[in-house]
Amino acid sequence: MKKFFLKSFLFTAILATAVFYFSSKFERKYHKETDYLAAIIDKENRLNSIDSNRLILVGGSNLAFGLNCELIEQKLPVKVANLGLHAGLSLKFMINEVSSLIKSGDIVILNLEYPLYLDGFEPDIDLIQFTQEIYPKSKEYYQFNPLELFEARYEKFKKYFEEQDFKTDSVFNRKMFNKYGDNIGHLNKPSLQKLIDRQPIGLLETNNSFSILKDFYELCEAENVKVYITYPSYPSSEFVGKNKDRILQLNTKIKENLPQIKLLNSPDRYVFTDDNFYDTIYHLNAKGREKRTLLFIEDLKPVIAKKQLFF
Repeated sequence: MKKFFLKSFLFTAILATAVFYFSSKFERKYHKETDYLAAIIDKENRLNSIDSNRLILVGGSNLAFGLNCELIEQKLPVKVANLGLHAGLSLKFMINEVSSLIKSGDIVILNLEYPLYLDGFEPDIDLIQFTQEIYPKSKEYYQFNPLELFEARYEKFKKYFEEQDFKTDSVFNRKMFNKYGDNIGHLNKPSLQKLIDRQPIGLLETNNSFSILKDFYELCEAENVKVYITYPSYPSSEFVGKNKDRILQLNTKIKENLPQIKLLNSPDRYVFTDDNFYDTIYHLNAKGREKRTLLFIEDLKPVIAKKQLFF
């Protein structure tokens, strides 16, 4: 038995050494000027360039592919910074990012894809790792635990032996973001016949996400920052059955467990027919984007009016 454990230990040690060695030698091919994830740099620069009346949008790609922030600025006395990029970065990453950027007088709108509320949601470790390569400052937003660190190294280890298929995408591209942080590369493109990323809403275990959001609210209170929650757009074909039940239950849980953070609307506010979506269940096409933006402007009006009373 001792020999078995010794051999197992030696094999694991050799494997771990190989993983860390080859992963450290791997250099990912990408063009910083066109890589989608590099848009995080421009989004933060946009926010940091605004002095006052800042409206900060936090969430995943439902924001990147779902709002016309230029129209919001035309209709409301705010300057918008759309930080939405990719849900796989995780709630922890997003909240740590915006926490490092907020200042007194800001309004923060949390517009999170439904899986981000669930403790069972697994961050995309390789995506986070890649983002940290592109933008080293983002290492402050997510620190890997030992298991995640090994997973990150293992993902790079596998790529070391693979031929990299590098290509520039015409939509998922840094250059396709406008100055507000909206991706506009898809607006003149046809929508997919079948939306992808269809998935059931998982079990409503939310302790971790609610803890993160409570801590963020307390930070915002201390910094004189107002924070609100709104819901993402969602196709009517998915807002049925168990998905609908769990989304409505999540709405109730948010009201009961995060009473400090005001909800701007209910989930069905942004449920649209499938012909309003571009490629995934969270990405709107041009028609859906305008529809959602107009509704969002109406939801924001009381928030902006309230702020003007006190500032």
